[in-house]
Amino acid sequence: MLVIIISLWGLNFIISRFLTGIDPVRVSGVLFALLRYSLGALTLIGVMAYQRKGPRAISEEIRPYRNLLFLSAILSAIFVIGVHTSTEFITSGTSSIIVNLSPVVVLVFGVLFLKERLSPMKSIGFLLGLLGGLIFLWTSITIVPGIELGVLLALVGTFAWGAYTITLHYLEGADRYVVMTVTLVTSSLLLLAFIVAMIVQGFELILIVDVFSVTGFLISGVLGSGVAYVLYFTVVEILGATRASSFLFLMPFVSVVGDFALGEPPEFVILLAGLIAIIGVGFIRLSGLKENAKE
Repeated sequence: MLVIIISLWGLNFIISRFLTGIDPVRVSGVLFALLRYSLGALTLIGVMAYQRKGPRAISEEIRPYRNLLFLSAILSAIFVIGVHTSTEFITSGTSSIIVNLSPVVVLVFGVLFLKERLSPMKSIGFLLGLLGGLIFLWTSITIVPGIELGVLLALVGTFAWGAYTITLHYLEGADRYVVMTVTLVTSSLLLLAFIVAMIVQGFELILIVDVFSVTGFLISGVLGSGVAYVLYFTVVEILGATRASSFLFLMPFVSVVGDFALGEPPEFVILLAGLIAIIGVGFIRLSGLKENAKE
């Protein structure tokens, strides 16, 4: 089941790149973000209906977390804008590797503010993630000209996702399905407001409806942002949150395969630096798994 989840979430970057960054461009990144989250929200609303959780039950569930949920929705919206606008300029693998450096950000926050213990394995992971990430960013910018904006947007997504992950720390105990449904619905409304503001300001957005774009929207929205979360929460219930999340660092490998499929193979030095960074992230993830096992 984890293989399916990792594949779907890695596939989101590939589909985003194919639709937003490769000619003929079929959709603007920000519109892709809205359609992905909206379809994911509708899927999870269907799950809520199946679980017989109506608006009143959901409202009662989120009452203690209302402000925090709104913050998480803002961060989630920023994340998805950053990710899917970045793929207008950079490859799926590059975007995925940058975004998946977020555990390094979360680790720094955890050590500084949550007083988490910095184990030797976490220290090694942090150093590898930081060093590999910096080399990856530098080599990407110097070897492939004109991608600075894409890298910057992906970094926005990285920090937004890291901050979003931190908010989840304070939502422990809340119903995961309710939290994700409310987050996706609220984020979708925020994205819609943002897009309306862009149109009012005169921005031109692209949306070509054909078999490729519709298929991409359905895979990334219904499967990648709806069904994938249902599967993930099922795995969390079986393995626990720490163990379930410890393997998500493998996601960029799926997206890098997409680079080759889309005819955009990365330079060897960039790929090597990204691999070092992802190994570092893997160390951080797996150290959390070991600490949880000891407890």
